Amino acid sequence: MNSLVASRREISALAEAADPDPLREADALQEAQLLDSRVCQLTSTAALLFELRTSLQFDVGNAALLVVRGLRSFGWKSSAAPVPLAAMTVVSDLPDRAPGSFRARFGFFPDAQLDVAGAQAEFYVLEVDGISDVPPDYSAMSQEHIAQELPEWSSMCNPLQVSST
Repeated sequence: MNSLVASRREISALAEAADPDPLREADALQEAQLLDSRVCQLTSTAALLFELRTSLQFDVGNAALLVVRGLRSFGWKSSAAPVPLAAMTVVSDLPDRAPGSFRARFGFFPDAQLDVAGAQAEFYVLEVDGISDVPPDYSAMSQEHIAQELPEWSSMCNPLQVSST
């Protein structure tokens, strides 16, 4: 996964077109879970790592990666109230494209919002090796056991679908 973030790779010939396509369709990531995000100021890149096993729209893959290059803004807002350990579930996602520009706004449960904007974006549906078919139960496992059952940045994976702006 790290290699997909580090440099734009030409894998469209190796993977199908993303269906649905979160770079073009509203609410395509509904019920997916945001597991982690990274921002690299040096390369002006943001990356969002999603859990797809909970997604309403995707029938293939168990993880997804959204990479925004030429990063212009990255804004996170969440409630100040403490919440139990849980992934952030996407309740809405709205992409907005214009020539030389990509912006996406996400709403999450529990109460959080993310806005990201940049020059271009890539979306990858991935099959991560070594994790089960169902996501972990956050309420019944230790944090270490949960981490073993989730996609992570260093996970070995195969791109199944791809989209770019």
